[in-house]
Amino acid sequence: MMGGQYPSTSHEGNWIVFAPGACVQPISPLEGEMPGRAEGGSPGDFADSNACAAPSLPPSVTIVTSPPQGGRSLGARGSVPAIRNGRQARGGVLALILLAFAFLAPLPALAVNPDEVLKNPVLEQRARNLSAHLRCMVCQNQSIDDSNAELAKDLRVLVRERLTDGDTDEQVLDYVVSRYGEFVLLKPRLSAKTIALWSAPIALLLIGALTMILFVRSRPPLKTVTPLSDEEKARIDELSKG
Repeated sequence: MMGGQYPSTSHEGNWIVFAPGACVQPISPLEGEMPGRAEGGSPGDFADSNACAAPSLPPSVTIVTSPPQGGRSLGARGSVPAIRNGRQARGGVLALILLAFAFLAPLPALAVNPDEVLKNPVLEQRARNLSAHLRCMVCQNQSIDDSNAELAKDLRVLVRERLTDGDTDEQVLDYVVSRYGEFVLLKPRLSAKTIALWSAPIALLLIGALTMILFVRSRPPLKTVTPLSDEEKARIDELSKG
């Protein structure tokens, strides 16, 4: 029998709500009456030999004193936790999907061609580390490892050639800087040139502020206006009366 609601045969105000597959017997309000017993029969006589032998209801059955509003089925006792668990399961699946998308999202691909890779893994790793600090002079906001520009490719090949010839990392950087300037470094090294370059804006601001202060102080003070005397006021009154 499908799950739903079943009215008691002995009391119209009682409703039995049961889960699918639950074995339900009508509940009698009389004490001592066994469910499923035929009227007037002995305690051993049951209306149906396949009926439940136990007089108590299964844990999945709930008795309510009034029918559900609108005649709708209330379901079993575990329905609300089941809905909550279903929502949690759907939330977990959604979180797993988002996590999979995060891991499978396309990462920034390196522009290094297979024919550029050195056979020596140690030298190749050094070349990758150096390339990450060198700026593409065409893109200017990418390293030469991330740029597909032809100049970036030439720089990658140049770095690997210098390493193959036995240069140290510092010697490779010095050689590249000597050809392209400090701007080729994504993080310029601290030197007299870089200090002068970084301090120039601050120096200009200080010079401008000092010039304004000197200009204001060099201005002559404003002359104070002397008020008219009584004689001058009387003279003005006579002239105005004509």
